[in-house]
Amino acid sequence: MARSSVQVGKRRTIMSDFTIIIPARYGSSRLPGKPLVPIAGKPLIVWVLERAQLLAPKDKIVVATDDQRVAGAVENAGFRAQITPKDLTSGSDRVGWVAQKLSDDIIVNLQGDEPLIDTGAVHRAIRLMEEEPDMMAATLAFPLQEETEWRNPNVVKVLTDEKSNAIYFSRAAIPFFRDALFQSLPNLYKHQGIYLYRREFLLQFIGWTPSALENAEKLEQLRVLSHGYSLRVVPADEPSYGVDTAEDVSRITEIFKMKGMI
Repeated sequence: MARSSVQVGKRRTIMSDFTIIIPARYGSSRLPGKPLVPIAGKPLIVWVLERAQLLAPKDKIVVATDDQRVAGAVENAGFRAQITPKDLTSGSDRVGWVAQKLSDDIIVNLQGDEPLIDTGAVHRAIRLMEEEPDMMAATLAFPLQEETEWRNPNVVKVLTDEKSNAIYFSRAAIPFFRDALFQSLPNLYKHQGIYLYRREFLLQFIGWTPSALENAEKLEQLRVLSHGYSLRVVPADEPSYGVDTAEDVSRITEIFKMKGMI
Protein backbone atom coordinates (compact mmCIF):
# COMPACT_ATOMS: atom_id res chain seq x y z
CA MET A 1 0.00 0.00 0.00
CA ALA A 2 1.15 3.52 -0.72
CA ARG A 3 1.80 5.77 2.23
CA SER A 4 0.84 9.44 2.20
CA SER A 5 3.08 12.11 3.64
CA VAL A 6 2.30 15.62 4.81
CA GLN A 7 4.37 18.68 5.60
CA VAL A 8 4.13 19.73 9.26
CA GLY A 9 6.07 22.92 9.93
CA LYS A 10 9.62 22.29 8.68
CA ARG A 11 9.42 18.56 9.28
CA ARG A 12 8.00 16.00 6.83
CA THR A 13 6.07 13.36 8.72
CA ILE A 14 5.00 10.02 7.22
CA MET A 15 1.42 9.26 8.11
CA SER A 16 -0.55 6.03 8.25
CA ASP A 17 -2.10 4.73 5.05
CA PHE A 18 -5.17 6.85 4.44
CA THR A 19 -7.53 7.86 1.67
CA ILE A 20 -9.69 10.98 1.53
CA ILE A 21 -13.23 10.38 0.30
CA ILE A 22 -15.48 13.37 -0.33
CA PRO A 23 -19.24 12.64 -0.42
CA ALA A 24 -21.01 14.95 -2.88
CA ARG A 25 -24.72 14.38 -3.41
CA TYR A 26 -26.22 16.33 -6.30
CA GLY A 27 -29.64 16.88 -4.76
CA SER A 28 -30.12 19.62 -2.16
CA SER A 29 -33.46 21.08 -1.10
CA ARG A 30 -31.93 24.48 -0.34
CA LEU A 31 -29.33 24.64 -3.12
CA PRO A 32 -30.05 22.24 -6.02
CA GLY A 33 -26.94 20.93 -7.76
CA LYS A 34 -24.82 22.22 -4.90
CA PRO A 35 -21.50 20.52 -5.80
CA LEU A 36 -21.55 22.29 -9.16
CA VAL A 37 -22.49 25.76 -7.88
CA PRO A 38 -19.83 28.14 -9.24
CA ILE A 39 -17.71 30.18 -6.86
CA ALA A 40 -15.44 32.64 -8.67
CA GLY A 41 -15.92 30.61 -11.85
CA LYS A 42 -15.03 27.23 -10.32
CA PRO A 43 -17.44 24.50 -9.10
CA LEU A 44 -17.70 24.20 -5.32
CA ILE A 45 -16.56 20.57 -5.39
CA VAL A 46 -13.33 21.57 -7.18
CA TRP A 47 -12.54 24.11 -4.44
CA VAL A 48 -12.95 21.30 -1.90
CA LEU A 49 -10.73 18.98 -3.93
CA GLU A 50 -7.98 21.57 -4.15
CA ARG A 51 -8.17 22.02 -0.37
CA ALA A 52 -7.92 18.26 0.04
CA GLN A 53 -4.64 18.34 -1.88
CA LEU A 54 -3.10 20.09 1.13
CA LEU A 55 -3.64 16.77 2.92
CA ALA A 56 -2.88 14.15 0.30
CA PRO A 57 -1.86 13.68 -3.35
CA LYS A 58 -4.51 13.31 -6.05
CA ASP A 59 -4.26 9.54 -6.17
CA LYS A 60 -5.37 9.38 -2.52
CA ILE A 61 -8.48 11.52 -3.06
CA VAL A 62 -11.81 10.35 -4.49
CA VAL A 63 -15.26 11.93 -4.73
CA ALA A 64 -18.24 9.69 -3.93
CA THR A 65 -21.23 11.04 -5.84
CA ASP A 66 -24.65 9.89 -6.98
CA ASP A 67 -24.62 11.97 -10.16
CA GLN A 68 -22.67 11.73 -13.42
CA ARG A 69 -22.63 15.52 -13.79
CA VAL A 70 -20.67 15.86 -10.56
CA ALA A 71 -18.37 13.02 -11.58
CA GLY A 72 -17.73 14.78 -14.87
CA ALA A 73 -16.74 18.05 -13.19
CA VAL A 74 -14.42 16.15 -10.85
CA GLU A 75 -12.75 14.25 -13.66
CA ASN A 76 -12.40 17.40 -15.79
CA ALA A 77 -10.42 18.88 -12.91
CA GLY A 78 -8.09 15.89 -12.94
CA PHE A 79 -9.46 14.03 -9.91
CA ARG A 80 -11.16 10.67 -9.42
CA ALA A 81 -14.88 10.14 -8.89
CA GLN A 82 -16.96 7.08 -8.16
CA ILE A 83 -20.71 6.80 -8.71
CA THR A 84 -22.61 5.49 -5.67
CA PRO A 85 -26.23 4.42 -5.21
CA LYS A 86 -28.67 7.31 -4.80
CA ASP A 87 -30.50 5.84 -1.80
CA LEU A 88 -27.64 5.82 0.74
CA THR A 89 -28.64 7.25 4.12
CA SER A 90 -25.80 9.68 4.81
CA GLY A 91 -22.47 11.02 3.65
CA SER A 92 -20.65 8.45 5.77
CA ASP A 93 -22.68 5.67 4.16
CA ARG A 94 -21.63 7.01 0.75
CA VAL A 95 -17.99 7.12 1.90
CA GLY A 96 -18.24 3.60 3.31
CA TRP A 97 -19.66 2.28 0.05
CA VAL A 98 -16.51 3.46 -1.74
CA ALA A 99 -14.21 2.32 1.10
CA GLN A 100 -15.30 -1.29 0.62
CA LYS A 101 -12.99 -1.45 -2.40
CA LEU A 102 -10.00 0.18 -0.65
CA SER A 103 -7.38 -1.19 1.70
CA ASP A 104 -6.04 1.85 3.59
CA ASP A 105 -6.34 1.73 7.37
CA ILE A 106 -7.80 5.23 7.79
CA ILE A 107 -10.59 6.80 5.75
CA VAL A 108 -10.96 10.58 5.96
CA ASN A 109 -14.46 11.85 5.16
CA LEU A 110 -14.28 15.49 4.04
CA GLN A 111 -17.51 17.34 3.36
CA GLY A 112 -18.15 18.24 -0.25
CA ASP A 113 -19.60 21.63 0.69
CA GLU A 114 -16.86 22.93 3.02
CA PRO A 115 -14.03 24.51 0.98
CA LEU A 116 -12.23 26.01 4.00
CA ILE A 117 -11.39 22.89 6.01
CA ASP A 118 -8.82 23.33 8.80
CA THR A 119 -6.20 21.03 7.32
CA GLY A 120 -3.95 21.38 10.36
CA ALA A 121 -6.67 19.91 12.57
CA VAL A 122 -7.16 17.03 10.13
CA HIS A 123 -3.41 16.35 10.31
CA ARG A 124 -3.64 16.23 14.12
CA ALA A 125 -6.57 13.84 13.98
CA ILE A 126 -4.66 11.52 11.65
CA ARG A 127 -1.69 11.57 14.03
CA LEU A 128 -3.94 10.75 16.98
CA MET A 129 -5.34 7.73 15.17
CA GLU A 130 -1.81 6.70 14.29
CA GLU A 131 -0.72 6.98 17.93
CA GLU A 132 -3.84 5.35 19.38
CA PRO A 133 -4.62 2.20 17.38
CA ASP A 134 -7.74 1.51 19.47
CA MET A 135 -9.35 4.79 18.32
CA MET A 136 -12.04 3.84 15.84
CA ALA A 137 -13.37 7.27 14.84
CA ALA A 138 -12.69 10.97 15.24
CA THR A 139 -14.25 14.26 14.16
CA LEU A 140 -13.52 17.99 14.31
CA ALA A 141 -15.21 20.80 16.22
CA PHE A 142 -14.66 24.48 16.96
CA PRO A 143 -15.33 26.19 20.33
CA LEU A 144 -18.88 27.54 20.54
CA GLN A 145 -18.89 30.96 22.16
CA GLU A 146 -21.87 32.83 20.69
CA GLU A 147 -25.39 32.49 22.10
CA THR A 148 -26.91 33.00 18.64
CA GLU A 149 -25.06 29.93 17.36
CA TRP A 150 -25.99 27.96 20.47
CA ARG A 151 -29.68 28.65 19.80
CA ASN A 152 -29.45 28.05 16.04
CA PRO A 153 -30.78 24.57 15.07
CA ASN A 154 -28.66 24.68 11.92
CA VAL A 155 -25.53 24.69 14.10
CA VAL A 156 -24.83 21.20 15.42
CA LYS A 157 -23.59 21.30 19.01
CA VAL A 158 -21.34 18.69 20.60
CA LEU A 159 -20.49 18.19 24.28
CA THR A 160 -17.34 16.28 25.21
CA ASP A 161 -16.13 14.47 28.31
CA GLU A 162 -12.79 15.07 30.03
CA LYS A 163 -11.06 12.74 27.56
CA SER A 164 -12.33 14.71 24.54
CA ASN A 165 -14.80 12.02 23.54
CA ALA A 166 -18.24 13.12 22.38
CA ILE A 167 -21.04 12.79 24.92
CA TYR A 168 -23.80 13.92 22.58
CA PHE A 169 -24.48 15.85 19.37
CA SER A 170 -27.63 17.88 18.93
CA ARG A 171 -29.28 20.60 16.89
CA ALA A 172 -30.90 21.74 20.14
CA ALA A 173 -29.36 24.29 22.51
CA ILE A 174 -27.34 22.00 24.79
CA PRO A 175 -26.56 21.99 27.64
CA PHE A 176 -29.49 23.64 29.41
CA PHE A 177 -28.20 26.34 31.77
CA ARG A 178 -30.51 25.95 34.77
CA ASP A 179 -29.04 28.64 37.01
CA ALA A 180 -27.58 31.11 34.52
CA LEU A 181 -27.77 32.56 31.05
CA PHE A 182 -25.73 31.10 28.23
CA GLN A 183 -22.01 30.86 28.82
CA SER A 184 -19.18 29.34 26.81
CA LEU A 185 -17.85 26.09 28.26
CA PRO A 186 -14.52 24.36 27.62
CA ASN A 187 -16.31 21.22 26.42
CA LEU A 188 -19.00 22.87 24.27
CA TYR A 189 -18.28 22.98 20.54
CA LYS A 190 -19.96 23.50 17.21
CA HIS A 191 -19.42 20.40 15.15
CA GLN A 192 -17.52 20.37 11.87
CA GLY A 193 -18.75 17.52 9.69
CA ILE A 194 -15.37 15.93 9.04
CA TYR A 195 -14.86 12.33 10.13
CA LEU A 196 -11.95 9.92 10.30
CA TYR A 197 -12.70 6.21 10.53
CA ARG A 198 -10.74 3.02 10.75
CA ARG A 199 -11.78 1.34 7.52
CA GLU A 200 -12.91 -1.87 9.23
CA PHE A 201 -15.00 0.14 11.69
CA LEU A 202 -16.56 2.16 8.87
CA LEU A 203 -17.59 -1.05 7.15
CA GLN A 204 -19.34 -2.09 10.37
CA PHE A 205 -20.97 1.35 10.60
CA ILE A 206 -22.57 1.14 7.16
CA GLY A 207 -24.03 -2.24 8.10
CA TRP A 208 -25.90 -0.84 11.12
CA THR A 209 -29.46 0.36 10.86
CA PRO A 210 -29.67 4.10 11.61
CA SER A 211 -30.47 4.55 15.30
CA ALA A 212 -33.55 6.26 16.70
CA LEU A 213 -31.41 9.21 17.80
CA GLU A 214 -29.86 9.51 14.35
CA ASN A 215 -33.29 9.55 12.76
CA ALA A 216 -34.57 12.12 15.26
CA GLU A 217 -31.70 14.60 14.86
CA LYS A 218 -30.72 13.62 11.29
CA LEU A 219 -27.10 13.33 12.47
CA GLU A 220 -25.20 10.26 11.26
CA GLN A 221 -22.55 10.50 14.00
CA LEU A 222 -25.16 9.51 16.58
CA ARG A 223 -25.12 6.04 15.04
CA VAL A 224 -21.60 5.64 16.46
CA LEU A 225 -22.61 6.71 19.98
CA SER A 226 -25.83 4.70 19.89
CA HIS A 227 -23.81 1.53 19.31
CA GLY A 228 -21.62 2.24 22.33
CA TYR A 229 -18.45 3.42 20.57
CA SER A 230 -16.37 6.50 21.32
CA LEU A 231 -15.98 9.37 18.87
CA ARG A 232 -12.93 11.53 19.61
CA VAL A 233 -13.43 15.26 19.12
CA VAL A 234 -10.36 17.13 17.84
CA PRO A 235 -10.51 20.93 18.31
CA ALA A 236 -10.01 22.96 15.14
CA ASP A 237 -8.05 26.20 15.12
CA GLU A 238 -10.34 27.79 12.55
CA PRO A 239 -14.08 27.69 11.89
CA SER A 240 -15.28 25.87 8.80
CA TYR A 241 -17.95 27.43 6.60
CA GLY A 242 -20.40 25.24 4.77
CA VAL A 243 -22.35 26.14 1.64
CA ASP A 244 -26.07 25.42 1.92
CA THR A 245 -27.74 28.54 0.49
CA ALA A 246 -27.14 31.27 -2.09
CA GLU A 247 -26.24 33.57 0.81
CA ASP A 248 -23.52 31.11 1.84
CA VAL A 249 -22.05 31.31 -1.65
CA SER A 250 -21.73 35.08 -1.28
CA ARG A 251 -20.17 34.72 2.16
CA ILE A 252 -17.61 32.15 0.99
CA THR A 253 -16.74 34.36 -1.99
CA GLU A 254 -16.01 37.27 0.35
CA ILE A 255 -13.88 35.06 2.61
CA PHE A 256 -11.92 33.86 -0.42
CA LYS A 257 -11.27 37.49 -1.34
CA MET A 258 -10.11 38.34 2.18
CA LYS A 259 -7.74 35.39 2.15
CA GLY A 260 -6.39 36.31 -1.27
CA MET A 261 -7.62 33.08 -2.82
CA ILE A 262 -9.34 34.86 -5.70
